[in-house]
Amino acid sequence: MSLQQILARAVGEDVILNDSNVVDFDDDGTKVTVVLENGQRFEGDLLIGADGIWSKVRQRLFGPKDATYSGYTCYTGIADFVPADIETVGYRVFLGHKQYFVSSDVGAGKMQWYAFHKEAPGGVDGPNGKKERLLKIFEGWCDNVIDIILATDEEAILRRDIYDRTPAFTWGKGRVTLLGDSIHAMQPNMGQGGCMAIEDGYQLSLELEKAWKKSIESGTPIDVIDALRSYEKARRLRVAAIHGMARMAAIMASTYKAYLGVGLGPLSFLTKLRIPHPGRVGGRFFIDIAMPLMLNWVLGGNSSKLEGRPPSCRLSDKANDQLRRWFEDDDALERAMNGEWLLLPFGNKTSPPQPFCLSRDESTSCIIGSELNDELPGIPVTIPLPQISKVHAQISYKDGAFFMTDLRSEHGTWITDNAGRRYRATPNFPARIHPSDTIEFGSDKRAMYRVKVVRSPTKIPEAERSGMLQVA
Repeated sequence: MSLQQILARAVGEDVILNDSNVVDFDDDGTKVTVVLENGQRFEGDLLIGADGIWSKVRQRLFGPKDATYSGYTCYTGIADFVPADIETVGYRVFLGHKQYFVSSDVGAGKMQWYAFHKEAPGGVDGPNGKKERLLKIFEGWCDNVIDIILATDEEAILRRDIYDRTPAFTWGKGRVTLLGDSIHAMQPNMGQGGCMAIEDGYQLSLELEKAWKKSIESGTPIDVIDALRSYEKARRLRVAAIHGMARMAAIMASTYKAYLGVGLGPLSFLTKLRIPHPGRVGGRFFIDIAMPLMLNWVLGGNSSKLEGRPPSCRLSDKANDQLRRWFEDDDALERAMNGEWLLLPFGNKTSPPQPFCLSRDESTSCIIGSELNDELPGIPVTIPLPQISKVHAQISYKDGAFFMTDLRSEHGTWITDNAGRRYRATPNFPARIHPSDTIEFGSDKRAMYRVKVVRSPTKIPEAERSGMLQVA
């Protein structure tokens, strides 16, 4: 059951009217009368404008005012996809120059994702063109990004330009107030837009309940206007702070530069030196020191004002006890991955085109060679090509990692890491291989394979899965 269904049943579905947009209202001091698009009129003790960033109630209260464009358009979708590292990483942010990608585990074997790209507002994609454009925008990005886009149906991809509204000091007048995006629409970088609306609703109900109890005790009418102003006062500071954090997160994500030279035009050759950008170093310090404190406060809710809630909701309350280690140690995070390791054919020249599924049995290695030889220890994989030696290389597994060892082959074994560095494996010396690495057996690029980790081999594209060989 969805949260929306739970709330609808609690309120009573018989009092909910769909397709009933409010276009006008009148507050005479004792009641509020609203006018709907279809001409119907309704009266009530108060009016809560929760009609989103383009709120008609807000416009009627304070006049027209343009929302602020973030500079980014956003594609979003939900895919039936389970990453290989789902047990260790449920939320990811992938940063690039003037574009970034966010993915989040939403349960039931589904991932929700957001792809941000810097461009002017108002862009429109052609029929069935969203997925194609995304694959072009994020071409060359890691498998975590490309795989989730490929796993998303075209019709499940939505596009919208990202706007927000600077929170105002005044939220309402008389018996009318605003809630959620209608008063403090924020960018989605921290995932707090809906959360702030829920907190608004809780605080509003609390203030109205207080006003009702006070009226019972004093025998006087409920002071609705005072309750609405108390609600606004209680929420104003926290919402403004989190709105500012969301904007800051957007700036940090959208101005990210991994290396010196990125975005510098004539000086872009500096990127080849792989010198970390100073902002990247400073950002890492901020994430390590300040972000846990900031998120503890964000996740704690308006706990000083909301009775009955715990003092705080700490990151450590639900986190795995390995969280800090994984955050600081990429190697430990990779070793904790629970997926199938594959070698996928890479490039048009690779022959044979079958992927290899590697084994995690430490006692059994994989032997690559040009001829089948049952006398060698390990499981043979035959690649009958001119530059493949009879006994070319070995792939072994130990302590959660895979290692490639060149067995003194004539034409060598070459490894290209995800940063684009290509090197020849030292003969008889195990070289660690990582997801997204490219391995070349020989130097003629006819036996090239990419290292890929998936939750299940059935989740990789059909073209890659065809003819897969099990090495186990």
